[in-house]
Amino acid sequence: MTGYLKRFTGAVALSVALCGAAAADQFDDAMAAFKSGDLDRAVVLFQKLAEHNDGAAQANLAVLYAIGQGVPQDDMNAYYWAWRSRFSGEKAAISMIKLLRERLTEEGRAEVAGRLVTDLTATAERGDLGALTALGRVYNEVSEPSQKAEALLWFTVAAAFEAPHAALFREGVSQEITKQERLTIQARARQLFTEWCEKLPENKLPATCKKT
Repeated sequence: MTGYLKRFTGAVALSVALCGAAAADQFDDAMAAFKSGDLDRAVVLFQKLAEHNDGAAQANLAVLYAIGQGVPQDDMNAYYWAWRSRFSGEKAAISMIKLLRERLTEEGRAEVAGRLVTDLTATAERGDLGALTALGRVYNEVSEPSQKAEALLWFTVAAAFEAPHAALFREGVSQEITKQERLTIQARARQLFTEWCEKLPENKLPATCKKT
């Protein structure tokens, strides 16, 4: 599993607080710290980048929690960051998720799903509307059993905000529910869309809100 601790080509996800060069430099510093055995520093640097949605850093942080280097071994934190990495687009997280899932109890997996919902909701409220798509994926992929109706609700809202890939997820899940459920969810989504337009920061308000 330690083989996952590497730079993922083209995977540096930028935040509003970091320019591309700064993020890349911090990632390089984190990798250098890990390779030199300064694991405490590596964890701190990966954590900072992970909290700014750097998918590679999220994956590497998941590995460190999973193998217990630089931090006490913590399968729930590892599972959480592996999913965050997957939502950020890291394909390498898929195999980590499968392995880590088997380490957790049903209750543990449910707790991680709840934490993801809480944190992604907060992220979306700060104006990162891609987090709405990730919310749908939590209900569709992380929740056990899968909650298709809730997933479709969030994919529908995310698509209305023109979040990347949300429409594709929406169409996929919509094939798995009844026509009546779909109509009910669409009505809920219209209301939820309006509510989100009202709660988003003014400087993050998308043009789609002005179309309603």
